[in-house]
Amino acid sequence: MTLRRVITGGIAVTLGVATATASGAFAGNPDSNGAQRSGLSVVTSSDPTSDQCQPGSGAGTNGFTMFNAPGKPGATIKFNGEVSLKRGAPDTVYSVYLEPEGSNHCKTPAGMLATNTVGNGNAHLVKPGEGAGQYYVVLRDDMGKEQFATGLVTVK
Repeated sequence: MTLRRVITGGIAVTLGVATATASGAFAGNPDSNGAQRSGLSVVTSSDPTSDQCQPGSGAGTNGFTMFNAPGKPGATIKFNGEVSLKRGAPDTVYSVYLEPEGSNHCKTPAGMLATNTVGNGNAHLVKPGEGAGQYYVVLRDDMGKEQFATGLVTVK
């Protein structure tokens, strides 16, 4: 009887995961209104005097960002997000910016991220919603230089 319950429970979990996958319920599905994800990568600039508030490729291996915009599609209330940096500079504080596509200015930080002794850190972002569109995250060091960025993420 116990083996039958274990097998039945396993089948139920498998069907639930398959249904969620098919319906796009997992984060990072650009066709859903749910949380969206992008990789965080090191930024290299050929012009160190530029404003340096550019999106990255999104294929980074230095962590990720995931954010969501609660509210009706097209009328977001706010942004909720997480930034997870891996292999940054140890014991460093970064300013975190959440920017709409094309802004290229990074004037007001959405939060701060402090790394530990091995360069890993996390930050939680909450910012008033600006509506549907594409957004990216930039991390700047204490000198204002862009160090890491994500690719564009669509918010509906």
